[in-house]
Amino acid sequence: MRSLVIEDEPQIGAYISRLLGQLHGIVDLVGSIAEASQALENFKYDLAIVDRMLPDGDALQVVTALSQSPERPAIIMLTSKDAKEDVVEGLNGGADDYLGKPFEPQELIARVRAVLRRPRLLAPSVLSLGNVELHLGSNEVVVADRKILLRRREALILGALLMRRDRVITRAALIEEIYGFDDEIESNTLEAQVSRLRKKLAAFGGDVEIRSMRGIGYILRLATPR
Repeated sequence: MRSLVIEDEPQIGAYISRLLGQLHGIVDLVGSIAEASQALENFKYDLAIVDRMLPDGDALQVVTALSQSPERPAIIMLTSKDAKEDVVEGLNGGADDYLGKPFEPQELIARVRAVLRRPRLLAPSVLSLGNVELHLGSNEVVVADRKILLRRREALILGALLMRRDRVITRAALIEEIYGFDDEIESNTLEAQVSRLRKKLAAFGGDVEIRSMRGIGYILRLATPR
């Protein structure tokens, strides 16, 4: 899952981003309509948390545009502009939910889960190949009936590979999927994380292999019996 937080208060934006990060996925944070437009041109999002009053205007225009997109994300408006008429305007403008500030973190997470359960966004809760099962949202993987907890990036990598089992995913596509656009990564960061994941799966008896395709990317498939 990739989420976009549109919030001009840095501390609030960072807090919301941390909450969403616990739901297994990448979170991008922007502080204006202009930055949001740029992010939306470059990435596809599953969820958008939108503050309404931003330095460069009312973000309801962003919500309305998003709601009309063929690949629209789930949209929650999170704003102090929460009079009854504002809520009605926001929902009529395309938001799936509307929550006023200040807010309770548990309520925000519950509302996020509710909008993501809607049919257009349903996704499997478990991805598997061979004796490896990844439980989405918990970073927990079961390998040969033994449970282990992966690091967040390792779980994201495994999830991306399982979604494309037996198909090559390019290095660039994998980086785009598991890192936020403002994450700073070194040239060998992805390779090191893939290597750790590969070793963990092997150590617990996983019957899958992550093969490196030199100059291209990676492919996950059942290991060839020896």
